[in-house]
Amino acid sequence: MDNYSPQQEITREISGQQYSLIKIMSLWFAVTAPMGIARFYVFPLISNKVSIHPGILFWLLMIMGMMWQFVLSILILKKELGSLTFEKLKKRLWLNHPIDPKTNKVNKRLYWFVIPVILYTFFIESSGIFDFLSDGFIKMFPSFEPPASILIQSLASPEFIGAWYVVGIMLISALFNYLLGEELFFRGILLPKLNGVFGKWDWAVNGLLFGVYHVHKIELLPLLTIGSIFMSYLNRRYRSLYPGLIIHGIEFIPISVVVLLVVLGVNV
Repeated sequence: MDNYSPQQEITREISGQQYSLIKIMSLWFAVTAPMGIARFYVFPLISNKVSIHPGILFWLLMIMGMMWQFVLSILILKKELGSLTFEKLKKRLWLNHPIDPKTNKVNKRLYWFVIPVILYTFFIESSGIFDFLSDGFIKMFPSFEPPASILIQSLASPEFIGAWYVVGIMLISALFNYLLGEELFFRGILLPKLNGVFGKWDWAVNGLLFGVYHVHKIELLPLLTIGSIFMSYLNRRYRSLYPGLIIHGIEFIPISVVVLLVVLGVNV
């Protein structure tokens, strides 16, 4: 008989059969490769051949990659669950409020633990205290320095004043970035299935896989990986998809403000 700890038994009961290492890495590669190909091959190949602003073109390519993550996730769920009923999806994806690991009961007060991670994330982005990690990475690998045209700052241009289609692109991007794409795949599909191979360190591996997936933002890998590990830890400890979704989704607020200011012509 397999020797499982009580925590592993809970994971096994909720998530079903665990993934093998080969399957984990194959699925990770299936969503990571398109993003890298888009950044380092497709974008340079077509950016000078289409009449689209490079920043918008790059954004659209990233959205297509995240849409593929959604399609792949649905195919996986359909194969594993048969019918995609809410009850089946709820168990498989941890679509529930945080569960206290001590009592094995829902405890909504555990949502408070997302606040320190959110504050940490904003501290990293606003203070620049850890910029030396990215700067050091670029110095070591100068060929990975992103062209200015793909940075969000490139959209702060008068040509986008009144361009409300950019808001539409932003909303579609947010949908697949913070819910139906990255979150669904990495912390919905993968995280509950890593315990069989990685045991109690499944959350750390999930954070690492999510961080390194960002090859399209390769210069930011050190920072992104650190934040990703925190999010995966909360999701795993409390067996809920929502903590990471909330933390990741908060990122939408400053992005939406910037885009709206650009479209409205404020401080452009």
